[in-house]
Amino acid sequence: MKIRIFGTRGKIEPKAEDHVNHTGFLLDDRILIDIGEPEYMKYRPEAVVFTHFHPDHAFFVPEKQKFTPKIPLFGPEAHELIPELKVINGEFRIGEYSFTPIPVIHALKLKSLGYIIQKGQKKIFITGDVAWIEKANLAEIPKLDLVITEASFINKGGRINRKKDRIFGHTGVPNLIRLLSPHTQKIAFCHYGEWFFENAPEKSKAKIKSLEDDVQLIPAHDGMELEI
Repeated sequence: MKIRIFGTRGKIEPKAEDHVNHTGFLLDDRILIDIGEPEYMKYRPEAVVFTHFHPDHAFFVPEKQKFTPKIPLFGPEAHELIPELKVINGEFRIGEYSFTPIPVIHALKLKSLGYIIQKGQKKIFITGDVAWIEKANLAEIPKLDLVITEASFINKGGRINRKKDRIFGHTGVPNLIRLLSPHTQKIAFCHYGEWFFENAPEKSKAKIKSLEDDVQLIPAHDGMELEI
């Protein structure tokens, strides 16, 4: 399975060379996971799967443009701008790929899903944006060949907001390593926050690498290709 990481910048103003675009992942030049920039559609994907509908994952949301390509579209909840969206209620398939949705806590008003994607014997997990993953949902995750997750905050704890008994926001890179490392030997980070751009990107990547222990940590850049 080949994964092309199109974008590594979160929903922030700063940018740098090789860190300009918003979220999008292309599997084997066939299936697009999130579409943070309209030009990703030039690759003519066979299907699009959304983790959630924030603008840096769904480019058409701020302008209220309807998104109606003539291909299958999947997402965690109905959306007024995607009339043909198939709402995900459980495991589903797109050709030879199986998708297992994993509920992820992220936004207060939007439902979010990560996806375990399997092709043959290879399994990856694309988390989307993460405030937390409940223990019961973590227990559903098998051994994985690769995890792709976010790096909005490098500090432990990230930035978690609370409203009554609910949390939302982004947890920190150290927390994500602790959550995800029992399931894989390889974690790739993207969706960088402002911290990443405060110094030279190479220094920020080195900061991520400094957290490496038994699991390989991969700081991604726009256009990076990974193969498992």
